[in-house]
Amino acid sequence: MIKWIRRRIGRQLLAVFYVVLLLVSVTSFFVYDYMETRIESSRSDLETISEKNRRADTLWDNWQTVQFGLRGFVIFGDQERFDEIEALRTEIKSETDWFGRRAETDQEEEFAAQMLNLYDLYYGALFPLTQSYVTEKKANRINEDFLQGDSLFSLPIAQRLVEQGQIKPTADGSIDITPDIEKASSALEEYRDTLQQQQEAAVLKLRTEVANTQWIWISSIFVLISFILLFVHPFIRRMTKQLFRLIDDNQKLTRSEPIEIDEVAQQRPDEIGLLRASFNQMALTTNAHKDEMQGKNEELQAQSEELLAQQEELQAQQEELEEAYQATKQNEEKLKLRSELTEALAIRETMEAYPSIIQKMIDITSSEYGALLLYEAGMYIGATTNGMKQSHLEALRTDDTSVLSRMLLGKKIVQSEKRVDRTADIPYSFSTHEVALPIYNPASGQLMAAVYLVRYKSPYKKQQLLDMRDFSQQMTLSLLRTRSYEEMKQEKKKTEQVLDSIREAIIYLEDGNDELYVNRPLFDLIPELQSEFTSDRTLSSGSYVIEVMRSVVDDRDVFDEYVTLIRSGIVPPDKFQFDVRNNTAHLEVYAERIDIEGGWKGVILVIRDITRETEADRLKTELVSTVSHELRTPLSSIYGFTELMLNREIDVMKQKKYLATIHDETGRLSNLVTDFLDVQRMQSGAQLYQKTTLHLYTVAKQVVEIYETSSVRHSIRLRLLNKELPAIHADEDRIKQLLSNLINNAIKYSPDGGEIDVVLDLDDENVIIHVIDEGIGIPPHAFAHLFDKFYRVDNSDTRRIGGTGLGLSICKEIVKEHDGTIHVESEEGEGSTFTILLPLSSVLPS
Repeated sequence: MIKWIRRRIGRQLLAVFYVVLLLVSVTSFFVYDYMETRIESSRSDLETISEKNRRADTLWDNWQTVQFGLRGFVIFGDQERFDEIEALRTEIKSETDWFGRRAETDQEEEFAAQMLNLYDLYYGALFPLTQSYVTEKKANRINEDFLQGDSLFSLPIAQRLVEQGQIKPTADGSIDITPDIEKASSALEEYRDTLQQQQEAAVLKLRTEVANTQWIWISSIFVLISFILLFVHPFIRRMTKQLFRLIDDNQKLTRSEPIEIDEVAQQRPDEIGLLRASFNQMALTTNAHKDEMQGKNEELQAQSEELLAQQEELQAQQEELEEAYQATKQNEEKLKLRSELTEALAIRETMEAYPSIIQKMIDITSSEYGALLLYEAGMYIGATTNGMKQSHLEALRTDDTSVLSRMLLGKKIVQSEKRVDRTADIPYSFSTHEVALPIYNPASGQLMAAVYLVRYKSPYKKQQLLDMRDFSQQMTLSLLRTRSYEEMKQEKKKTEQVLDSIREAIIYLEDGNDELYVNRPLFDLIPELQSEFTSDRTLSSGSYVIEVMRSVVDDRDVFDEYVTLIRSGIVPPDKFQFDVRNNTAHLEVYAERIDIEGGWKGVILVIRDITRETEADRLKTELVSTVSHELRTPLSSIYGFTELMLNREIDVMKQKKYLATIHDETGRLSNLVTDFLDVQRMQSGAQLYQKTTLHLYTVAKQVVEIYETSSVRHSIRLRLLNKELPAIHADEDRIKQLLSNLINNAIKYSPDGGEIDVVLDLDDENVIIHVIDEGIGIPPHAFAHLFDKFYRVDNSDTRRIGGTGLGLSICKEIVKEHDGTIHVESEEGEGSTFTILLPLSSVLPS
């Protein structure tokens, strides 16, 4: 095994490393095991002592609480305090039993016995005794400010406790438990002192064990250092010595100095022996072939000089190639710039793009700065510059001898050289080379623009001037396209303004694609599209617009058929009408086909809001129907009874009955005409309101009292939910009319009778009026039109009840004029609740 290790230095080093690692591991394990065992034992002892100490403190604190609480109960008779100390019984008993179970010494057994004796004394004797004493004192059978021992002893329960041996009387005939408490307290103090001593002894033991462990660890480190110094260090020194000797021999061989062959070292079985044997062989071979190697060295030196000359030649060729590469790269960049310039001229449609075009021309021609001057009808209209000051541009235009002026006179490209004297900014003189290139409209021959460029280094070459002329032709087309684009923009803007001035909404749909054009009135007509509107009058798609319109149309099947028809190119000659948003609005649509040069390009939809016309027709129909129905009945009655009274002899009783009927029907006609007039005045804004300070409760009470006396089958009640209801600023007559209409409706639509509640309330923002009935209710489909003029729910119940359909419309107008709101909640067969909210802003300050 030892021979196998000595054959390799790596094996020897690993053997040393493993021995050191083994020593460290064994020592560390021993120290850790010793220290862990001792510390765990000490920790367990400390935890046991700490728990006993904590439980002893808790037990004594509880007994202190019981003592003081019991005294307070005896003095003040506080039953709640007595219940609190009574609740500590379980915890005290649990702690006392714990000490009894864990007692290991005589002292601990004595302490547990004293605590148990104290528990029996208090909860077995003192608690019932003091409770009896407090009961007697509360019954005034004992009258004393402080507890007397003989008073306790005189109680019947005290006699029983003495007979049972639970308490003992003193010589003076009283009860004294102080000795028992002091005895328990002394036992607790002695027990806690003992625990303190045990804790200090455990801590001292732990410190001693830690110190012993540290000494053991230091000793192990000392043993490890001794092993390294005695075995590892000499081993490494021996190997290092052999390596340094080998290095020294190698340096001597390099300097051609004589070398002493080390026979002993090459006998080593490890790598150093092999390396020494190889080195000795190399030294012998080197000495034998020294002359031969010297000749070859001279030959190699000559070859090296030849290679050096070839390298210099190659470097010169490389420099030439580098120059050619740079020239090629510059030409490539110029070609790229020319391509970008050509592309920019081909796609630009606005004047804002020309600064970048001037920049590219400056880069291509290696100029310093330049400008594009624009002309219209031979007059200068503006310029786009790059690197030029405005003052330089003005001087160029106003100087008759400038290159620009000569270009305008000769109508051809002009190049010039100008000497610039030194200035404050540039302290030396230099020359500038300028060129001006005209751009003419090929159709009219008028000047459209001029290109002005300046460079410092040298005049412009012929090829650069030819390039400028080519660029001028492309710029001519670009300028013509830009002017056409600007004219188209103006025409488009004019068309937009014309279409926006039309009050009808317009939609133009292209054939074969999903694009469209709209005018602004469409967004007033269909507000759902407003979020999609953009500055260029386009929406996301025609399908989107059709889908939004479809979502608000009531009859979607008819709408889909109409859209399919116009999409196919078939334009209906008639106008179509659509109800939208649950019949709250009405639209009229007609389409016009757009044909250009015999081909169908699209279709224009014209949409008009006919809600007012439709509503007017409905109101007219309702008015005729209502008037014809509501007037016929009372007029028939009046006509019939007056004819009877004129043509027949009727007794006085019947005359009075007929006259009463005529009077009632005349009043009905008067109310009907009044409603018509009120609606007309409210609609036209001619209704006058005389607003004064009034108390809503008083007004409501007056209205309710009128209907209480006139309605036999209904119980009408007025309730005030908030007694702090403030006075309001309102028209008293109109508020009475409002309440009268709502109560009359409640009576009318409760034909079987029932209760009607008028409730007044108040919240943070409004004065609230509720009118609640138990009538036939309102179907859900009628809510949207319930407050419209002449609207009545069409069912069998309402038809037999009758009415004009104006009452709720008048109520809505009255509430609106008072800045309030009115709404209804109803369920068919269950009744209805009308709620009016009048904002507190209309309430007068108190």
